[in-house]
Amino acid sequence: MSLIVLTGTTGYIGQNLTKFYDSKSKKNKSISLRFQNWYKMMPQETDTIIHLAAINQNTQDSAFDEEYFRVNTELTAKLFRYFMSSKAKTFVFISTTALTDTALTQITEASAVRPVDPYLQSKYDAEQFILKQELPAGKRAIILRVAPLYGRETKSILHTTFSHCKTFPWFYGAIEAKYSFCSIDNLTEIIYQITENAAFPSGIYNVADDEPIDSIQFVNWMAEVLETKASIYKVPKGILHLVAKMGNVFQWQFNTQKLHEKSQSRIVNCDKIKNELQLAKMPVPTQTAVCKTIEYYNSIKI
Repeated sequence: MSLIVLTGTTGYIGQNLTKFYDSKSKKNKSISLRFQNWYKMMPQETDTIIHLAAINQNTQDSAFDEEYFRVNTELTAKLFRYFMSSKAKTFVFISTTALTDTALTQITEASAVRPVDPYLQSKYDAEQFILKQELPAGKRAIILRVAPLYGRETKSILHTTFSHCKTFPWFYGAIEAKYSFCSIDNLTEIIYQITENAAFPSGIYNVADDEPIDSIQFVNWMAEVLETKASIYKVPKGILHLVAKMGNVFQWQFNTQKLHEKSQSRIVNCDKIKNELQLAKMPVPTQTAVCKTIEYYNSIKI
């Protein structure tokens, strides 16, 4: 039986992916890159390396910038060089759709990239290192750009909306922006299908749920799960803009930047990966995954 080696298994994706492979009785092993001689721990029978280890703390300390590049770029390069010289056939690197230009509303693998902070730059540099290497015959390198993740046992971006609506009405009913997210269940299933499909080719692939969702849809699903009435107000956009400008002056959390973020759609196209895997749809429907996550949010203390 071929062996799958995973890095970063203490992280959210790593924990879930390890459980998933265990449920499928797939032989897997965790390797920590924190050890200087990590390469000596690599089993000879390794067939696939899934690189999840990364630093993504949101820090304002510029002194931390070097750490992003040391871990996210340099360690990725070292691991990939090991892969190139080993008997392993598949290398999977987890990246993010946040690399794409924030002004774009429709995102494909060919979309313009504009890293806006050291974390994103370090991930993009790692991508570029991998793409510039000439792969020997029989090897493949797959980069997965994942939309914002959500699911059980994590407080995702969706958790902010949930927390607000547990106490207050949703005042942004006049905003019709849609966003793509990625359920952890969809991501683990997609990674599994890639590693099981030897014909899946090298390249960059987006991963997201099929259906982008808007805030009104989320609030309605939340009301359905919690068996309450959705409280949504369509506050005129002019008033929202006025309050946002006041937020700039008084340094409120709601300001023009926050309003812009809520008003702009970010829709991730996943046709490329679905075509390669011959999938008509992602494994888990968006509503099913979101409602399951809402149930989890409701089970924990806010």
